[in-house]
Formats: sequence, structure tokens, C-alpha cells
Amino acid sequence: MTGCAILRTMRNAQLLAVLACVLPMTGCITLSLYPLYTAKDVVTDLPLEGKWMDSDKKEVWEIRRAGDAYVATDPTDEKSEPIEVRLVRLGERHFLDFTSNQTPSLAIAAHLFSKVWMTGDELHIQTVDDDWLAKKARDSGLAFAELPDKDVLVTAPTADLQKLVLRYADDASAFKEAVTLHRVTPPAQSPAP
Repeated sequence: MTGCAILRTMRNAQLLAVLACVLPMTGCITLSLYPLYTAKDVVTDLPLEGKWMDSDKKEVWEIRRAGDAYVATDPTDEKSEPIEVRLVRLGERHFLDFTSNQTPSLAIAAHLFSKVWMTGDELHIQTVDDDWLAKKARDSGLAFAELPDKDVLVTAPTADLQKLVLRYADDASAFKEAVTLHRVTPPAQSPAP
């Protein structure tokens, strides 16, 4: 399997967790070599744990805590690849950083980012627009590598990624349309002491 094919496979799995549907594999794929977070940026202050369903009731995703991260899986699909998710706080905003939990041998554990917020039992996720990020990388001097088929791997360090994401956090063109997931089951309650 080529590096590009591995990245496409990983991107598909990550986007399934975020968008609850498979996006067409046309256009540019943009991932990051480095995460959006440092250890101090990782938080667990949003109640992400539980089962979530998309608005069309076609996809169900289970999110469970795993140390300082979360793992998202499709409980209805035995072949579902677990996706490692970090909840990141930058300033007053929350973001998600997705990466493959089971990276194939010799593949890059690349990262995909999104804004996230909650209203009641609704989880709103807005991924960074691939084409926008690729253009910003090309136009702004943000470090990147161009892969086959015009796919882009951003190679800028975490500090530069954080500055970019925060700078354009309110720019509608920087993010795709928000996807809303609805809580199906609440997170497991800790036993009382």
C-alpha cells in the first residue's frame, strides 16, 4: 500500500468518526504531521463519553475515555477502526485532534483537527476545511509536504498550528459545515464513594 493510500485510509476512518459518513475521495487531503496539542492543552472538561448518533440516525459512535484521550468506535461495525481523540483547549475554545489508534506499519500517524462545542446533549463538530488548510499552507509559508495527487501533509510544529487555528477560528471559510451528533446514552456514572 502506498503512503498516499495509507493516508487516505486513515483519513476515511477519522472522518467517519467526525462526520458520521464517508466523504467522496475527490479533491485534496490535508493532514498534519504534528498534533494540535501539547500536554498542557489536553483537557477532559466536556462530557464526550457515551453513544452518539447523527441527525439522520444512520451512524452511531461510541466514545470512551482512555487515559488523557478518548477512543471513538462504531459499535455496529466489527471492522470499525478505533480512532484516538484528544480534547484540546486553546484559549476559550475546544478542538478535537483525531489520529489513528492502530497505525499500519511504516505509516504516519497524522492528525486531523476540528472545532467542537456542546449544547445540552448535542455535540457539534466542525472540521478544518482541507482545501482551505492546503491553500493556507501553500500561501503563508506554513511548512508542508506535497504528496501524490496534490494531497498535503502539514509539517509545521504544534505552536504554529495552534496560532493558525486560533487566528482563523471564527473564519467560516476555514471550517466545513458543522455536524451535530445527538447523545443516545449518557456517559457511565462513577460509583459514589
